[in-house]
Amino acid sequence: MLAVRPLPVHPAFHRRLTFPAWPAPDVSAGIAFTRSTLDAWYPGADPATAADVMLVAGELLTNAAEHAGGPLALVLRRTPHDRIRIEVTDAAPATPQLQPFAPHTPRGHGLRIIDHLATSWGCRPAGDGKSVWAECDLTPAPPPGRPHRTG
Repeated sequence: MLAVRPLPVHPAFHRRLTFPAWPAPDVSAGIAFTRSTLDAWYPGADPATAADVMLVAGELLTNAAEHAGGPLALVLRRTPHDRIRIEVTDAAPATPQLQPFAPHTPRGHGLRIIDHLATSWGCRPAGDGKSVWAECDLTPAPPPGRPHRTG
C-alpha cells in the first residue's frame, strides 16, 4: 500500500458529504456534489477533464456501494498544482485490488477506469473500514480557437 502524507485541511478547499446508513446511499448525490465542487473550485476546468473527475468519483462511490455496504462519506480536497483529491470511506476493511482485464464481462472495470483516469490512487485504513482515494489533474479549458483534449 502506498504511504500518503496527510494533506492540509483548509475549509475553503475541503468539502465532505456524509451518506445516511438508510436508505441506501444515492451515488448520483455524490456525483452532483462533485460537480458543484468542481464548479466552485475550478470554474475554468476543461469540460472533458471535469467529466473524467466525475467518472472517477462515480466509480469510487459505486465500488463502495457494490462491494462494501455503501459509502459512508465522500471527501473532496483541492490540492496544490491544480489537483482534486476524491476520497470515499466505507465500512469494509478489504483493500480493493485491480483484477485482470476481462473485456467479455460487463462488470468489474471500476478500478481500471480509476487507474487510467487518475494521476494516482490508493487505499488507507479508516476506523474499522477504509478510504479509497484518487487524485486527478485539472486543467483550464483551452482558449477559444485552440483544440482541447478528446478521449
